[in-house]
Amino acid sequence: MNSGNGCDNSNNYNKIKARRVIVASVLLVFICAIFPNKVVFAGDINSSEAGLIAAASGTFTYDGKTYRAGTAYVNSLTAYLSEDGVDLTAEQCQEAASRMYASVKDGIDQGYLYEVGKEGKKSSDSQTAYDEDEDEDEDESVSSGDNGTAKDKGNNSSDGELDGVSSDDVSEEKRAGDVDVWDSMSGQTEAKNKLKQRPEQSDADASVKLGDDGIVVTTKDNNTFNLSKKEQLIPDKVINIINVIAVITSIFTLLCVCILQVSKCMVFKKPKSRKARRGHTRRRRIRRYTRNVLTVTSAVSFIMIYLFMGIYISIFNKDAIMQNMQASGYFRYAYSEYISELANEFKENNTVSETIVSYEDYLFTVKQNSLKILNGETDIRIPDSNVTPYITNIKNSYNQMFSSVGVLFILNALISVVFMVFMDQRRERGIKHTAVATLVASVLIVVVTAYMAFAKPYLHLYIEPDYLYLFIMECILWSVKVMTSISAFAVVFAMLLIGVYISMKNKSNE
Repeated sequence: MNSGNGCDNSNNYNKIKARRVIVASVLLVFICAIFPNKVVFAGDINSSEAGLIAAASGTFTYDGKTYRAGTAYVNSLTAYLSEDGVDLTAEQCQEAASRMYASVKDGIDQGYLYEVGKEGKKSSDSQTAYDEDEDEDEDESVSSGDNGTAKDKGNNSSDGELDGVSSDDVSEEKRAGDVDVWDSMSGQTEAKNKLKQRPEQSDADASVKLGDDGIVVTTKDNNTFNLSKKEQLIPDKVINIINVIAVITSIFTLLCVCILQVSKCMVFKKPKSRKARRGHTRRRRIRRYTRNVLTVTSAVSFIMIYLFMGIYISIFNKDAIMQNMQASGYFRYAYSEYISELANEFKENNTVSETIVSYEDYLFTVKQNSLKILNGETDIRIPDSNVTPYITNIKNSYNQMFSSVGVLFILNALISVVFMVFMDQRRERGIKHTAVATLVASVLIVVVTAYMAFAKPYLHLYIEPDYLYLFIMECILWSVKVMTSISAFAVVFAMLLIGVYISMKNKSNE
């Protein structure tokens, strides 16, 4: 009996617990139904703040000209709104947007806005995102334009730090909603200082711009060509020149090898007798000429080998690529772009098609996908602004070229050195000419590297958006460091061969 009562009590308890769960669920659904929707965008960014970011990412019209905020400054705003102590309401964001639209001239004067063209929307379209009924200043018409999509000058904040106003620098009054968008964009970083070195587009030797379909390069003569993610990026002219150099070098090397073999000039094993054979004078003349030719072909081969090494280490090092992407602020740029797109989608449909992720989760996903693309995987979801598909495309062209002409240069160098050393009994002569070839190659590499390091011709390029400019600058600086190391190695190797030659010569003269 007692056992039966215990079972009944247990069943009654479970029923009561189940009823409580059902009632709580119904109340939760009811509460969600009667309260207005408020979508939280990633971390501390809500839907209203995302709309403010989208508006700041759009275009502005002032005095008949169209302007856009550099993403360095948009990212400062994004970083500020992501802070733990900042949580603006819809009214506060609307007020901040209104102040931003009413002070476009301040944004231009302070350098936050740059001119992108003459096409701008009418001032009546300026504040559709926030304040359609707001009276506009007659002298300062503005346009949110482009649906607020962040496709402007790029990101120049380092991913390792928030590019914007820190929590220590923001007053409680501003945290309460008295937000000046331009002031929130004012945080300075090293990346922003680097952008000051970029020339004006009218003064640049060439302009490089990232478009929806690829990278568009325009020279000073208005010659334009596109760089695609899928089509061959290395110009055919460059490939043909390298192929011609490889073929000519191979022909001269093989011709010398045939002449040396036919004239019996090769001495792979020193004879016991030192008596001169018939035709010694003729063979000595042949050896002199062929050795000079092989010195040239080996020097050309060493130059190309050093260049192939430098290009591979400079461009295709995955760790260096990821570090340069982070230093350029690309990930913050991509995140601002992502938030802007979702804000526009929510504004149009009052809903979003995907779950909003935090910056940390977004950063992890984009980095992992970027690494997958660099590893050769395809069909990976990645923002259009990501540069890794271009790098992978270049790498594929590089591998195809290296598998043919690169191997030819390596074989030419090896064959030239072997035949220079073994064409007569004085091995030190071949070592000396090999040292000369490597020294010539190292000098040329040193000259090219010094020119890049001191003349800095890459500073005459106008590159947009900002993060792409910063990324390319970081890659070039990394390439200069790599080529400096290769130049040092080439010089040391040449000096080592000269030392071996001197030692062998002294020993043979004893």
